Amino acid sequence: MPHCLLSELPYAFKVPASVKEVPLARRRVVARARRIGLVMDEEVAGEVELMACEVITNAIVHTGAPCVVCVRRVGARLRVEVTDVESASPAPAGTGADDETGRGLLLVRALADAWGTIPDRAGKRVWFERKLGLPPCPSMADTPCSSASPAPGRLSCRVSRGPRADAVRSGSSSRECQQLLAAA
Repeated sequence: MPHCLLSELPYAFKVPASVKEVPLARRRVVARARRIGLVMDEEVAGEVELMACEVITNAIVHTGAPCVVCVRRVGARLRVEVTDVESASPAPAGTGADDETGRGLLLVRALADAWGTIPDRAGKRVWFERKLGLPPCPSMADTPCSSASPAPGRLSCRVSRGPRADAVRSGSSSRECQQLLAAA
């Protein structure tokens, strides 16, 4: 029976090759993180926006091309990936006290719980993760912790125990969902 982790479903958007587009993109990152159930106060939201701003700006400035931003939840972590067309991995720059640029990745390294790069067919993905809070889940076992709806004619079952906790599975009947929950 097919199943998916709603928290693992990514949300991606394209950012045009203009630094004027970065403020909107960084706000979209925080808005999406909140929509997928990650809790953050305004201070943490500001830090996430700053990291997103730095990584997105680097992608645009160093390639002169659009980039794609992917936002997803991995457990209690927010993961943001920015894919650009340059294959060379970035490295934090050694900057002087009077330099106006070159500190972006140093900020990401200082604020993120983890960050790195991954080669990609398009070029590379620069990513960062930040541990955030999770909201309390509803107590009913068949109520998913997301506003996402199952496909028409399908029921959604939230697994609330065992190693597959928070998995959402689709079934065609209440009995099928009960069997899925019992098997978890």
